[in-house]
Amino acid sequence: MAATFQLDVVTPERLVISGKASYVSAPGKDGRFGVLPGHTPFVSLLTAGELTITMPGEGAEQHVALSSGYVEVTNDRVTVLVQRALEKNQINPEDAVREEKEATARLAGLPQDGLEAVTWSKRRDFAKICQQIAQLPN
Repeated sequence: MAATFQLDVVTPERLVISGKASYVSAPGKDGRFGVLPGHTPFVSLLTAGELTITMPGEGAEQHVALSSGYVEVTNDRVTVLVQRALEKNQINPEDAVREEKEATARLAGLPQDGLEAVTWSKRRDFAKICQQIAQLPN
Protein backbone atom coordinates (compact mmCIF):
# COMPACT_ATOMS: atom_id res chain seq x y z
CA MET A 1 0.00 0.00 0.00
CA ALA A 2 1.28 3.46 -0.91
CA ALA A 3 2.12 5.89 1.87
CA THR A 4 0.38 8.78 0.08
CA PHE A 5 -2.48 9.56 -2.26
CA GLN A 6 -3.17 12.36 -4.72
CA LEU A 7 -5.31 15.16 -3.25
CA ASP A 8 -7.09 17.69 -5.46
CA VAL A 9 -9.30 20.45 -4.07
CA VAL A 10 -11.23 22.09 -6.91
CA THR A 11 -13.65 25.02 -7.16
CA PRO A 12 -15.37 26.22 -10.35
CA GLU A 13 -12.73 28.97 -10.61
CA ARG A 14 -9.50 27.14 -9.84
CA LEU A 15 -7.49 24.20 -8.63
CA VAL A 16 -6.88 25.18 -4.99
CA ILE A 17 -4.63 22.30 -3.94
CA SER A 18 -3.01 19.53 -5.94
CA GLY A 19 -0.40 17.31 -4.34
CA LYS A 20 0.39 14.27 -2.27
CA ALA A 21 -1.17 13.76 1.15
CA SER A 22 -0.80 11.08 3.78
CA TYR A 23 -4.07 11.84 5.63
CA VAL A 24 -7.16 13.99 5.12
CA SER A 25 -10.01 14.74 7.53
CA ALA A 26 -13.15 16.25 5.99
CA PRO A 27 -16.60 17.51 7.07
CA GLY A 28 -18.99 14.89 5.68
CA LYS A 29 -22.74 15.36 5.69
CA ASP A 30 -23.04 12.62 8.32
CA GLY A 31 -20.01 13.76 10.34
CA ARG A 32 -16.25 14.13 9.98
CA PHE A 33 -14.34 11.33 8.32
CA GLY A 34 -10.68 10.57 7.71
CA VAL A 35 -8.93 9.11 4.70
CA LEU A 36 -5.63 7.22 4.68
CA PRO A 37 -3.84 5.77 1.63
CA GLY A 38 -5.66 2.73 0.22
CA HIS A 39 -9.03 3.76 1.68
CA THR A 40 -12.14 2.02 0.42
CA PRO A 41 -13.61 4.04 -2.49
CA PHE A 42 -16.71 6.15 -1.81
CA VAL A 43 -18.48 9.38 -2.73
CA SER A 44 -19.94 11.70 -0.08
CA LEU A 45 -21.62 15.05 0.37
CA LEU A 46 -19.59 17.64 2.27
CA THR A 47 -20.91 20.34 4.55
CA ALA A 48 -19.17 23.66 5.11
CA GLY A 49 -16.25 22.99 7.38
CA GLU A 50 -12.55 22.47 7.79
CA LEU A 51 -10.48 20.19 5.58
CA THR A 52 -7.38 19.09 7.48
CA ILE A 53 -4.49 17.76 5.43
CA THR A 54 -1.32 16.00 6.55
CA MET A 55 1.38 16.09 3.92
CA PRO A 56 3.94 13.26 3.66
CA GLY A 57 7.02 13.71 5.80
CA GLU A 58 5.55 16.74 7.59
CA GLY A 59 4.08 16.74 11.05
CA ALA A 60 2.23 19.99 10.50
CA GLU A 61 -1.33 20.06 9.27
CA GLN A 62 -2.70 22.30 6.55
CA HIS A 63 -6.16 23.78 7.13
CA VAL A 64 -8.61 24.70 4.38
CA ALA A 65 -12.05 26.31 4.74
CA LEU A 66 -14.59 24.53 2.52
CA SER A 67 -18.10 25.37 1.43
CA SER A 68 -20.47 22.47 0.90
CA GLY A 69 -19.82 20.14 -2.00
CA TYR A 70 -18.69 16.61 -2.77
CA VAL A 71 -15.73 14.33 -2.22
CA GLU A 72 -14.71 11.27 -4.20
CA VAL A 73 -12.27 8.82 -2.66
CA THR A 74 -10.56 6.13 -4.73
CA ASN A 75 -7.67 3.85 -3.80
CA ASP A 76 -5.04 6.45 -4.71
CA ARG A 77 -6.90 9.77 -5.05
CA VAL A 78 -9.15 12.13 -3.09
CA THR A 79 -10.99 14.75 -5.12
CA VAL A 80 -12.83 17.53 -3.30
CA LEU A 81 -15.32 19.53 -5.39
CA VAL A 82 -16.70 22.63 -3.66
CA GLN A 83 -17.97 26.10 -4.57
CA ARG A 84 -15.43 27.84 -2.35
CA ALA A 85 -12.17 26.87 -0.66
CA LEU A 86 -9.55 29.00 1.07
CA GLU A 87 -6.29 27.86 2.61
CA LYS A 88 -5.56 29.30 6.07
CA ASN A 89 -3.00 31.76 4.68
CA GLN A 90 -5.57 33.07 2.16
CA ILE A 91 -8.18 33.97 4.77
CA ASN A 92 -8.67 37.61 5.71
CA PRO A 93 -10.42 37.50 9.12
CA GLU A 94 -11.95 40.97 8.69
CA ASP A 95 -13.47 39.97 5.35
CA ALA A 96 -14.88 36.82 6.94
CA VAL A 97 -16.51 38.82 9.75
CA ARG A 98 -17.99 41.27 7.22
CA GLU A 99 -19.33 38.44 5.07
CA GLU A 100 -20.95 36.72 8.05
CA LYS A 101 -22.64 39.97 9.14
CA GLU A 102 -23.89 40.69 5.61
CA ALA A 103 -25.23 37.16 5.18
CA THR A 104 -26.93 37.20 8.59
CA ALA A 105 -28.57 40.55 7.81
CA ARG A 106 -29.78 39.31 4.41
CA LEU A 107 -31.17 36.12 5.95
CA ALA A 108 -33.21 38.08 8.50
CA GLY A 109 -35.53 39.39 5.80
CA LEU A 110 -35.96 36.23 3.72
CA PRO A 111 -38.36 33.29 3.86
CA GLN A 112 -36.21 30.46 5.23
CA ASP A 113 -37.38 27.88 2.69
CA GLY A 114 -36.38 29.85 -0.41
CA LEU A 115 -33.36 29.41 -2.65
CA GLU A 116 -32.01 32.86 -1.80
CA ALA A 117 -32.04 31.97 1.91
CA VAL A 118 -30.12 28.77 1.19
CA THR A 119 -27.50 30.75 -0.74
CA TRP A 120 -27.02 33.32 2.04
CA SER A 121 -27.00 30.59 4.68
CA LYS A 122 -24.16 28.84 2.86
CA ARG A 123 -22.22 32.12 2.65
CA ARG A 124 -22.71 32.70 6.38
CA ASP A 125 -21.55 29.16 7.21
CA PHE A 126 -18.43 29.50 5.04
CA ALA A 127 -17.59 32.86 6.66
CA LYS A 128 -17.86 31.28 10.13
CA ILE A 129 -15.53 28.45 9.13
CA CYS A 130 -13.04 30.98 7.75
CA GLN A 131 -13.08 32.84 11.07
CA GLN A 132 -12.45 29.62 13.01
CA ILE A 133 -9.56 28.57 10.79
CA ALA A 134 -7.99 32.04 10.87
CA GLN A 135 -7.72 31.71 14.67
CA LEU A 136 -5.80 28.41 14.53
CA PRO A 137 -2.12 28.60 15.47
CA ASN A 138 0.36 28.41 12.59
